[in-house]
Amino acid sequence: MEGDDIESSKQDRHHPPLVKVESNVEEWPIFQLGRSKTNSSQVEHTIRGEDGSELLQRLEVSAPGKYRLPGRFDYDVYSAVLELLEIRGGMPKDGTLGFSLHELILIMGIEPSGRTYDEVKRSLRRIAATVLESDNAFWSRGQTRHISDTFNLWNIRLDALSDRNGSGSRHEIEFGKLFRRSFEEHYLRGLDIEFFWRLDSPVAKRLYRLVDLKREGTAFWRTDLFDLQKSIPIGPYAYVSKIKEKLSAAHEELVERGFLSGVEYEDSSAVAYAVSGVFRDRRKGLELAGTREEIIAIKLLTESGLRGDVARDLVARHGPEHCTLYANALPRQRDLRNPAGWLRRAIEEGYEVDPTPTQTALDVGPPETPPEPLALPEDAVSPSLTPDPSAAEAWDNLLDALHESSGPDANLSTWFEGFIPTSLKGDHLRVTAPNAVAADYIRDRFGEDLLKLWCLAMGAGARLEVESL
Repeated sequence: MEGDDIESSKQDRHHPPLVKVESNVEEWPIFQLGRSKTNSSQVEHTIRGEDGSELLQRLEVSAPGKYRLPGRFDYDVYSAVLELLEIRGGMPKDGTLGFSLHELILIMGIEPSGRTYDEVKRSLRRIAATVLESDNAFWSRGQTRHISDTFNLWNIRLDALSDRNGSGSRHEIEFGKLFRRSFEEHYLRGLDIEFFWRLDSPVAKRLYRLVDLKREGTAFWRTDLFDLQKSIPIGPYAYVSKIKEKLSAAHEELVERGFLSGVEYEDSSAVAYAVSGVFRDRRKGLELAGTREEIIAIKLLTESGLRGDVARDLVARHGPEHCTLYANALPRQRDLRNPAGWLRRAIEEGYEVDPTPTQTALDVGPPETPPEPLALPEDAVSPSLTPDPSAAEAWDNLLDALHESSGPDANLSTWFEGFIPTSLKGDHLRVTAPNAVAADYIRDRFGEDLLKLWCLAMGAGARLEVESL
């Protein structure tokens, strides 16, 4: 059972080191920290361009009917959902996450009981019912523009058949289109979730995430206290002294816990936050750059049976090339009782592996058009996995040309390891990849360049295929 998987993982490491969070939700005050007397709230910001232009941003958060605005407990439930998403390997292709209430409660570290199961269930429904109305508030990385739209974070489907402790029932969260799009466009950031769960004060939790977002990787963030109270949100308070008073306990906790090295009040209403070097160094050790190589390595590891958070941690600590080497070697190992366990140990301990390759692939289209999607030609036959000498020579020459065109610092050998040149008929070269993920990556990253170089060597109309058995 998935709940049991999480419970056993707590003995190893309670939380993933970093969890991907949606940047728009991190920036805007969707979760209320006080008791709201209304069922809606509205926040406005004005951003100024370098040319002096101004853009008014407005976000309205509203709850219909019997629901109130999501609050402190809902903030924790939302964070637990994102952590479970990370553990499962990221946003599912269909945007739907299956879960049990027991799994979320284990992540949150609260005592399982009938009351807590009901509280989490109500929270999930409350978040689902909350409506976000954006006027230029949410940014779309894919469309490179601010979005004006009305949407929900997710829809919830709860199993009608629940057992007494909630661990046997299976429920589903279907993420909203704009929230899901941010994951597809990688408009995300890594949150040190272990640190988040160690904090006690709801204001400290929110302030930690806001400062960590706004500092943009630097050591400092400076803002106006009146703007800050709207972004948390607290108040509203009319006097600077009152805002400082309400923030003082959160500041003390964040300094004591090692996130902040100092808080300085400047001018009449400005505050400057200094993030500690210890926290920044720890964060750098956990962070990924978000490169294609890292993304494809994580995908390879999760498709090989590793949990998403474990895969991400291995790639962060050992690098994508090292992890890809062993993921491609896994199909060649024989009589493994626990393939995923072998893969993790091989990466961590640096096993020696036989470079002899295996199966699977991709198709690159004609030179006048972009590479075609993964497909087999109508006349394709399953190739032998024995390298063809003439094809191997042509493939080696092609990779040499790619390496020269990519520059002396490019390290391409890992990504092409395990590819077998199986056939060369005239100007038609066929190659087999070690797995479908590697094939997709080579097509997306190098397909167009490989095809151009192949056509340069063999003439217009030459064909290059990496096939799938």
